[in-house]
Amino acid sequence: MALNLSSINPLHAVERAARPPAARQPSPRTTLAQQELAQTLAAAAAGAASTASAAASGGSTPAAAAATVTTGAAVGTATTAATPAATATAATAAAPAASTGPPTAQSVFGANPWETDPTGSGPAGTYNYNPYYFATPQTAADVASEVGGTVVQVNCFGQSEGNPFTQNQPNEMVELANGTMLNPGLVASFYTHGYPQSMVDQMIANEVANVSKGN
Repeated sequence: MALNLSSINPLHAVERAARPPAARQPSPRTTLAQQELAQTLAAAAAGAASTASAAASGGSTPAAAAATVTTGAAVGTATTAATPAATATAATAAAPAASTGPPTAQSVFGANPWETDPTGSGPAGTYNYNPYYFATPQTAADVASEVGGTVVQVNCFGQSEGNPFTQNQPNEMVELANGTMLNPGLVASFYTHGYPQSMVDQMIANEVANVSKGN
């Protein structure tokens, strides 16, 4: 059967070609899910903006403030704990060491209780004497003040007439009230043994008693 094209109205064909296709209606379920997602994102963005604004206006966060307070407390505790120790150390360093040792000849009579190098002369030449028999004038004066006597100079060795041995320095002696002689150099030597002062005092008293008897 032959199609009669002449029966088709050309205007209807043109209108159909120019008419836009009908828009597709979205599914009600899809539209509702999109709305809920958009609301969730908006709420999250608003919360983040509010937190940022509060942090900017408040200066530091509560956690930072708590950390600052804790740090300050720790520093204060460390300072308080360290201060007494430092004070005690300074006090210990400033306190002079107490002297508990026995007396020495140097602590009683000074740095040089005896003559440094007493000598004598004889047929064979020059020889040395024991310094303990040759007190310095200062040592002799200190001993004389302690025992009650007078300082005199005597040649205790080789002083007799015709003796070929002579002294190059005299002996500083202490003359007691009864006229006997005490050698202050020997008294100073009592302090070289590390004895306590009470024992040295007893030795000096014994020496005074012995020379007083002529021993």
